[in-house]
Amino acid sequence: MLGTSPDPIAPVALRGALVASLLVLVAALVGAAVRLLPWVLDPSISWATLGPFARSLVAVAVEAAVLTGWPVGWALAASRLVERGEARVLASLGETPLQTVFRLVPQAALFVLVLGVTSVALGRDAAAPGRIVGALLAEGRAACGEPGDHEKPATHAVPFVAATWLCAPDGARLVGRAPLGGVVFTATNAHVSDDLRRIDLENAQLGLPLAAGAKGEGALTFKVRVGTLTLRGLAPWAHASSIPPLVRALVVTVSGLAAASAAVFALLKLRRRRVGTVAAVAVGAAGPLAALGAMRGLELRVPEVAPGAWLLAFVLVPMAAIVAVVAAAAFAALLPVARRTGTK
Repeated sequence: MLGTSPDPIAPVALRGALVASLLVLVAALVGAAVRLLPWVLDPSISWATLGPFARSLVAVAVEAAVLTGWPVGWALAASRLVERGEARVLASLGETPLQTVFRLVPQAALFVLVLGVTSVALGRDAAAPGRIVGALLAEGRAACGEPGDHEKPATHAVPFVAATWLCAPDGARLVGRAPLGGVVFTATNAHVSDDLRRIDLENAQLGLPLAAGAKGEGALTFKVRVGTLTLRGLAPWAHASSIPPLVRALVVTVSGLAAASAAVFALLKLRRRRVGTVAAVAVGAAGPLAALGAMRGLELRVPEVAPGAWLLAFVLVPMAAIVAVVAAAAFAALLPVARRTGTK
């Protein structure tokens, strides 16, 4: 008998996927909160300024939770099916592992929808995180107003680029420190690249430290004025994605579906072995982790201009997820058979 439920795997798989996704989401949100905490405690940064970054971090957390929790939950359900002997019963009735996977199609549609919507929202911000910082630069400069608006100097911090607008009676100037060499700069305006790795300064002034004097009086500073200056090497708060948001969402959802389905199929193929909870979690998590690693590796190699055929390479991402699941399942098959515990 397969129990009182007409479907031996779908309810367990849904509960497992929801619980696993919730646990990963809580962990990811804690990490996002830790990342935002220094800026939350900064009185010079308003909640309106933190809003776009908080939204992006939440989207990252939700995507990671669904992409990881979904395959893990399905893997645990398949492991339980084997543990209780129901996988053998299904096999004796002529049901193949692939047919058992098709029992999960309805809930797969739900996970694909949630993951797809989240990935599209995340992809829009990931494609150009510098646009948000550019808006913050413009907002801070506008807050300074026109020359003469401030009788006393005021400041407006610009997070994530280590710069501050100094509002003085003679006009606003951006003050910051270059990423290399610790060079202090000021400028009347600034424009940030979409990938947040370059900042273009207008009417810039630099303070270049020189060697100390011959008698050790202290370091000398050499000042330079330029009309335009480009600084590179900024450490971005979020890595820019080099592929369109819809393409990214398609890759992520297909990879999640491939990883979850492969995990169930692989564990049901081992229906004569009890792999245990830890091994089942490892099999479920192997696919998403491999997919994320492969996607990031490809994104770093896609040219910024005319990516063209490079986008076809992202077909390798779901393939990497499947290969990782198969490898993890093969390794689990080599482990000692997990035995049930409890009283007879």
